[in-house]
Amino acid sequence: MFAGGGTGGHLAPGIAVAEELRREQPDCRIRFVGSGRPVEQQMLEPTEFEYSILETLPLNAANRRPIRFVTSHCKAFRAACRDIDNDRPSAIVGLGGFASVPLALAAKKCKVPCLLLEQNTVPGKANRWLSNLHAICLTFEESARHLPTRAVSHLTGNPLRAEIRDLATSDRLLPCEHRTLLVLGGSLGSRQVNDSVLNAIGQLAHELNGWRIMHQTGPDGAEAARRIYSKYGVNHEVAPFFPDLPARLGSASLAIARAGATTLAELSAVGIPAILIPYPTAADNHQTKNAQFFSQADAAIIVASQDRSFAAVDIVAAIQPLLSDEPRLQSMSCAMHRCSKLNASTDVVSHLRSLLL
Repeated sequence: MFAGGGTGGHLAPGIAVAEELRREQPDCRIRFVGSGRPVEQQMLEPTEFEYSILETLPLNAANRRPIRFVTSHCKAFRAACRDIDNDRPSAIVGLGGFASVPLALAAKKCKVPCLLLEQNTVPGKANRWLSNLHAICLTFEESARHLPTRAVSHLTGNPLRAEIRDLATSDRLLPCEHRTLLVLGGSLGSRQVNDSVLNAIGQLAHELNGWRIMHQTGPDGAEAARRIYSKYGVNHEVAPFFPDLPARLGSASLAIARAGATTLAELSAVGIPAILIPYPTAADNHQTKNAQFFSQADAAIIVASQDRSFAAVDIVAAIQPLLSDEPRLQSMSCAMHRCSKLNASTDVVSHLRSLLL
């Protein structure tokens, strides 16, 4: 049973571990218990894994509606206990975020083995708290410093879906006439990323000759993006969400993206150099810290100022030199690939199995 979701960043590693479990044991029954956000159904539908919803309020509701927040999580905890009693899972995997809390707590009460997955440099509040109860698999070595002293942690990297791992190679840049720029704002989209990139297109139109842009805008902004690209004659493909993102990663030469840990793990596995725009209000500024890991490895460029604001001119300054500098792109691609941990899914499954012994 996989607990949590809400965003692609939490859900994709869980799918990767589920795929590895299914590969090793084809008759293994797998069920995801999520928050009910549309992205969960979009990502899980092609997998044919079971899916159910356990309604909880997000952490930001605690300050605005504290009584309702506590009541909601108590109700979800009781429902999770009933679910475990009825379904008797062999183990539970917590995917992070407060959507995973009720089942992870119920796992402790019902004495079901549970393993947590943490994607970011700075673990989220839910996982920091739950790591007092359950072992946790980390993407970054630095993350252990932010956990309770009693926490049991394993450095595995961020689990990757098989279709991503299959693309992994250290020499993958396509000929200049087939260059592709991939713009991602995360599974839910980002107005800030969209606006900044689109405001820069007029200044970059000449340099983008010979390039194709694939832009995932999120639920809003697709039509506006198409109009801007068409206005400047830029070859483009725009969609609110790319369900076939792994295939698109295989053709990307450069990415502009948020600095979510799962996005970075996928870009590094495929060796795609990146211009990173960390989400400025991410909890504990974890996206900036994620980005710094890759920037220090010369695999990515960070676009963000000290006051957490930036403009189209910053995007232009970052991307313009790269569009015609094949050696720099190749060097960044190799550096990005060196940051990847391709065996993360296998390692997580190994630790999960050890809990069952």
